[in-house]
Amino acid sequence: MAIRSSRGRVARWTVLACLAVTAAAAEEPRWASGVLSLTFENDTFASEDRYYSNGLRLAWQTPRTESALLKRAGRALAPWLLPDEAEIGWGVSISQSTFTSDKRLVSNPPRDDHPFAGHLAGAFTLSAASAKSLGMIELSLGVIGPSSGAEDAQNLAHELLDRRRVRGWDRQLGDRPAGLLVLERRWHRTLATGALGLEFGVVPAAGVHLGNVQTSAAGGALLRIGHGLEMDFGPPRIRPALSGLGIFRPPEGLAWYLFAGFEGRAIAYQETLDGNRNGYWQIDREPLLAEVPVGVVLAYGRTRLAFTFVSQTRTFDEQPDAWHHFGSLTLSLAL
Repeated sequence: MAIRSSRGRVARWTVLACLAVTAAAAEEPRWASGVLSLTFENDTFASEDRYYSNGLRLAWQTPRTESALLKRAGRALAPWLLPDEAEIGWGVSISQSTFTSDKRLVSNPPRDDHPFAGHLAGAFTLSAASAKSLGMIELSLGVIGPSSGAEDAQNLAHELLDRRRVRGWDRQLGDRPAGLLVLERRWHRTLATGALGLEFGVVPAAGVHLGNVQTSAAGGALLRIGHGLEMDFGPPRIRPALSGLGIFRPPEGLAWYLFAGFEGRAIAYQETLDGNRNGYWQIDREPLLAEVPVGVVLAYGRTRLAFTFVSQTRTFDEQPDAWHHFGSLTLSLAL
């Protein structure tokens, strides 16, 4: 009888242990408590150097806050954007974007080309992410014009790369304040799991941008295939593009996915194109813009690397080429 009793206890403990392991395996991976991200966008990835030429962003993001004030602010500002079951997180970032004419090596570029302009901004983000949806509210404030430092940054980069100095910056847009409020919602859906454990999923996204940096409405989606799609809601991008967050769920081992997508944007105003009434630039902005992003995301432990190659339709009527191409590279470190 003692032997049977002992065997019964062993069986019960074995069953409980198996259930515990199964529950742990089924548990959603947790968001990293804080992530530092560096994003670099440049058309050198496409052997170009014009229009949207360069972007840099340094960001810190955390998925949760203990501040009751931030929680109330997030719910009050846009309750339809932030999932009820998710905690409010926050983030800060600083970014710089550079725009140049195609004829960048002459002092007086054509008046019907893209204006020279730089944009420097600091941003604060409130976010809430559940297992299947992500909501974001972001406010950025800064300056467009010489005070952005874009001219010095580009000329320094050209010196380091032994390239010719850009000469059209004397015609850049003058200083003016720059503001942008972003409201965005993203969803994550795993559609199927195939051979070798490959997952197939889609990330629809919709957003509104309000401000003189850009006033627009956008929508799009990413199709993804890989392993560990639950680690994020898509790769980060510099605004005003629809963008995933810097935070991610560190995987056990290696997680990865390939993606391709589409973003459509209806634009009512954009300072770097519409704010050119300084007696020199004479162009007409395109009201509709499309982007086709393709790329890859790799994550191992606390490190994630994302690369996106973007094909963008023309942004102004006089632009001779139907498409402009650039790349976006983001390194994220969970601390």
